[in-house]
Amino acid sequence: VVQDEEEAVKLFRQAADQGFTEAQKYIGGRYMLGLNGVAQNFADAAHYLRLVAEKGDADALCCLGFLCEHGQGTERDLGEAVRLYRAAAAQ
Repeated sequence: VVQDEEEAVKLFRQAADQGFTEAQKYIGGRYMLGLNGVAQNFADAAHYLRLVAEKGDADALCCLGFLCEHGQGTERDLGEAVRLYRAAAAQ
């Protein structure tokens, strides 16, 4: 089987836009880090990770906290970052 990263990312993005949590987490992480054929885009990372964080996912809460702490893809908000980190730690 030939791997096609571009097609895989396209399918994950479609699934994420349809509300599939694992796809949202995958795409959010790829946007945050700029991996697997996805250009780094902190605003898109924050968007997808926020969707997953709202469902209580510890990894997404932590990543979104990092973005809030550093003002990447969202306004810098240290209070929100602390809240997100605490919520992740409580999981």
